[in-house]
This record gives sequence, C-alpha cells and structure tokens, in this order.
Amino acid sequence: MRFLNDDLVIDQTNGVPMMQLIGLGLPRCATSSIQTAIESQYIGLTPCMHFAHVAPHADRSDILLAAMQEDDTERRHKLLHKLFDGFKATTDFPGSLFPDDLMDMYPDAKIVLNKRPGGGAKWEQSIKVLGFAGNPLYYAVCFLWKTDRNVYKLWDLFLERSKETLELTDDELLTAKHYDAHNAWVHVEAAKRGREVLEFEPRDGWEPLCTILGKEAPEDESFPHRNDASEVRMVVRILYARGLISWLVLGGAIYGTAKFLVPGRLF
Repeated sequence: MRFLNDDLVIDQTNGVPMMQLIGLGLPRCATSSIQTAIESQYIGLTPCMHFAHVAPHADRSDILLAAMQEDDTERRHKLLHKLFDGFKATTDFPGSLFPDDLMDMYPDAKIVLNKRPGGGAKWEQSIKVLGFAGNPLYYAVCFLWKTDRNVYKLWDLFLERSKETLELTDDELLTAKHYDAHNAWVHVEAAKRGREVLEFEPRDGWEPLCTILGKEAPEDESFPHRNDASEVRMVVRILYARGLISWLVLGGAIYGTAKFLVPGRLF
C-alpha cells in the first residue's frame, strides 16, 4: 500500500538531472491525481516524486530532514539532488517545500502550481487529514519505527519552515492564509527567475498539462481522480496497529528474556 511500502528503484548513476515538470502545490491539492496523470501513457513522465516515495524509506526521510535544516544553499542542493535526481517530475511534499531550490536545480523544467478546488477554505478543511503526523500519540505509539519518527519530525519542521518562509503566525498555519501565502510565494520565486507558472486544477483536464509538455491530450479519457483522503485514513489505522503490535512484541521479548535469565516466578 502507498505510504507504507515502496519498491521503486531510482537510477541516479548517469548523474544527469531528468526533472521535466515541477508541481509546487501544497499537499491535499490533488497531488496523487496529478501524479497518476503525469505517469500515465499520455504524458509518460515516470517516475514522479511524491511523498509516497519518501514515507516508507528511512534513508530518504533522513536526507529530507537534513535538507530542511540546511541553511547553506550549495549543501542543501546536494542533499536535494540525492532525493530528486532520477525522477522526471515531482508533485506533493517534499517538492512543494523547495520551490526556489528546485527552480534553480532544474532550470528547464516546467512549473505547475496545482491548486485545491474551492481554494484556501477547502484546503484548510482537507489538510486536517494529515494532522495525525504531528500528534504526540502517533509519535509514542509508532516510536519503534524510524520511518514514523521521521514523519513526526518532518511535520514539525514543515510547520516551522512554513511559518518562517511565509511569515505566518502559529494561528495562521494550515489555514486559508497559509494556502494563499504559499501560492503567492511560488509566483514570486518564479518571477525572480523569469519562469512561467501554470496554475492547474484537475477540472482543467489533460489539455493544459499536455500542452506545456508538448504531448497530445487524450480525447476520450477522463482526468484521473484518486481519493487520497480515504487512503490516508486507512494508512493511519495501519500505522497505529503496527505500532501497537511492535510494542507488544517488544514487551513479550523482554518478558521472555527476563523469565529465562531469572528463574522462578517474576510477578
């Protein structure tokens, strides 16, 4: 299942950046639907970076955590190249956290700002499904898994960086103002570099994406729609169950070892 397992192998041996499209919309802005479209036979930019390719990998999330805390641009770019090189496109987090860096790293890539249908108010409601990542209960229950510990840290750093970069208060985080400030930031960074930005929503269909990439849009194929929210809720339930089982196994192992080492009744 996505976000839990990922067997994608990335070839970075040729050392040539392959990124052709950079999707910079925030999470919960149809990122999975757009990823599906980008990787389809009609566009063919595969693989496309998405947080589903980071969450199951402790090594990738370690690199991302380091990049998020690195103030030196050159060193940060080196870390980000380890994450993004080999991917032909990106959408979702972590790409949305590094608009300026990715524009500089991949100067020929097309820029897409994928937006939430209904705007900031709808995004504010939708982003709540990801709030589990910052819940101390999640951290405690799932602590034995490094991937989960890293997700908790990533969420915290995401909020801290957003507050700093977008000049938000604590109360403005994950609100419509956060959404609007992020989208404005993408446009500002693109304008600094003379880059065009395609604003896109799934209802726009295949045509805009295919046009900027020089592809032919399918005539009888609906644009993909993935209900990522229901998928995330299922993943969260599995993560909690996995965490609880891990603690039970650890407790059983400790009890069994202690009983073996200390003859007689322990309790």
